[in-house]
Amino acid sequence: MPKLTRADLHYEYSWKVSEGDNPKLIKEDANHLSRKEGYEMLLYLNGLAGADNADLDKRTRLIVEWMLKEKFKSTAPSSETVTSWVVKNFAEMKKSYPR
Repeated sequence: MPKLTRADLHYEYSWKVSEGDNPKLIKEDANHLSRKEGYEMLLYLNGLAGADNADLDKRTRLIVEWMLKEKFKSTAPSSETVTSWVVKNFAEMKKSYPR
């Protein structure tokens, strides 16, 4: 599976671990996705899979990054809420991806 790296991301993020966060456990125990924290975004984006667990390419993951940074308006979204929103909106929003 083609994973994104820090260098692949198009937005600025904080890479300092916040108090109470463990970047190795974010996927398992976080109640929400912080779109300002680079390690959380990388874990989230790299954890995405398509229908039937299909592999996603880097461009698809970067489109999701753009969607979350530019189009998603919740302040403290749960990972489940984010994923549901991405699935619902991806096909239409990818048409306006600027890169």
